[in-house]
Amino acid sequence: MRSPFSSAISLAALAGLLAACTVGPDYRRPPSAASDAWIEPASTDPVDSAWWNAFGDPALTRLIERAIAEGPTLKQATARLAEARALREAAQGSRVPQGGANGSATLNRLSEHGQIPVAPIPGFDPSCPLLDAGFDASWEIDLWGKTTRTIQQARAKEEGALWGRRDALVTLTAEIARNYVDFRLAQQNLAIAQDELAAADDLASLTALRFRAGEATRIEADQSAAQRDALKAAREQAQADVSAAAYRIATLVGVAPESLVPDLLASTAPIPTPPDAIASGIRSELLERRPDIRVAERDLAAATAGIGIAKADLYPRISLMGNIGLQAQSGSEFTDSGSLRYSAGPSFSWPIFSFGRIRAQIRAADARADGAAAAYEAAVSKALSETESAANRFAAGSASFQASSAALTRQQSAFALSDLRFTRGEADKLARDSAALTLANVRKQESQARAARASAAIALYKALGGGWQGGERIAHEAPGKSAQ
Repeated sequence: MRSPFSSAISLAALAGLLAACTVGPDYRRPPSAASDAWIEPASTDPVDSAWWNAFGDPALTRLIERAIAEGPTLKQATARLAEARALREAAQGSRVPQGGANGSATLNRLSEHGQIPVAPIPGFDPSCPLLDAGFDASWEIDLWGKTTRTIQQARAKEEGALWGRRDALVTLTAEIARNYVDFRLAQQNLAIAQDELAAADDLASLTALRFRAGEATRIEADQSAAQRDALKAAREQAQADVSAAAYRIATLVGVAPESLVPDLLASTAPIPTPPDAIASGIRSELLERRPDIRVAERDLAAATAGIGIAKADLYPRISLMGNIGLQAQSGSEFTDSGSLRYSAGPSFSWPIFSFGRIRAQIRAADARADGAAAAYEAAVSKALSETESAANRFAAGSASFQASSAALTRQQSAFALSDLRFTRGEADKLARDSAALTLANVRKQESQARAARASAAIALYKALGGGWQGGERIAHEAPGKSAQ
């Protein structure tokens, strides 16, 4: 006769053999036809993770570091990651037997006219107390891999949440930098508007004097006054733009405006200058680095595992169940060996009359996977197009900035000559003020070109997926291996 121990080993071996029959498709990341070479001119050096440091602006660096450490946007994404991690751990828990303790103390009475006719039995008391305590356990054999696929799905969702946090980090750092550039540009525009207004005010006063002296027409006087009034309005708008940009930055950092805006408004700094060249890495590596692509890829992995979960419901389910405990009518009998109760054995279920519903659920799972595959393809295409376009805009922005800088240098020379002629008495103040207005306009164009170049650089860093590698601090990060 075989011992219970050897029977248990045989049963476990049989369960392990059956558990190897995992239904549903095994996930493989879709191949990509992305070339290693960029279409636009680009450096293949590794992408700078903490790219904001390349602008050499301590205030910008402090804002981004503060947002990473304190911002509620990342806290929300971190909470979603923690939830996904807990759900994955719960799914893994289904691999082991489930058990629990139970107990009860009840007063029972049998009906004298029920299925058991106790009334005719002499001396039989239909009422009795019942004490019961024990332990039960169950284990569903993973015959068709439903548990395996459920764990795979939960792991994919956890890794998707991790990449989702990284995506939030990339977006947040880029938005703070972009709005910071807008803030410094607004400050620059305000300073230029004040210079323009001063020159326009002098010009309007001089033209009014010339009109009263009969040396200028009313049209010239009115035009000068109108220009001065328009520049007053522009100055007020520039002031409003400065404040609006500061409040947007406070919102992105995730702090109360009073803790950031006053200090920001009191500070002055030039528009940040990006490096002359931005390292873009190998083009095909974009699929590994961009968080939004990885989120889409993990969604596809989860949807693929969902097909196996749905298909497993077509097949029988077998569980091993058992319980042991003590049952007695009084406390004195409770510890007696005769009060022992137990039961053990397999449990079988097969929803043979629900195949129509199950097959519909399988079709739905297939459709979700097809949709996720299409979303992944769209994410890859979008990422490549965004990056190439951002590289093109950065190159164009750099060329525009160089032209604007050259124009500013020439106009500064022209103003210096006009100022010298006025000092020597070779030209009147009217000519000098006109030259000052022209210089202010060219300064404004140069500032806008400088800011556009900085914004284009930020857009390129964002498109490259830079930011999360250097700024993330998550304990117990999910496994980096994506394919299941």
